[in-house]
Amino acid sequence: MSGRAPTRDEWRVFGWWALVGLGSIWATWTLLSYGWIIAVITCAGALMLANREEPGRSAWGFVTGMGLVPLWIGWTNRAATTAGLSPSVWIGSGAVTALVGVLIFVRPRRTT
Repeated sequence: MSGRAPTRDEWRVFGWWALVGLGSIWATWTLLSYGWIIAVITCAGALMLANREEPGRSAWGFVTGMGLVPLWIGWTNRAATTAGLSPSVWIGSGAVTALVGVLIFVRPRRTT
């Protein structure tokens, strides 16, 4: 079984899907304030991206983007000492989610 690495174009589409994933999670968490604006922009971006590009394995960027939000929240609150979730939980869960998306995206595929 021979595989191939992602092309530059696939990385570009992966990045766009990551932005859609990031926007969707951010919109969900802030829906009662300004999140509806992010939701509309993210929805429009996702529809345009889905109509222009064949997602294929690049759609795993969505998962990576979803992991970036908790990673960022944990990182910005790493000095906080509250009764809620520890910042390391946010950092760990975000990092694992983002890493899973990247690893599945870059794993070799069979060429036909």
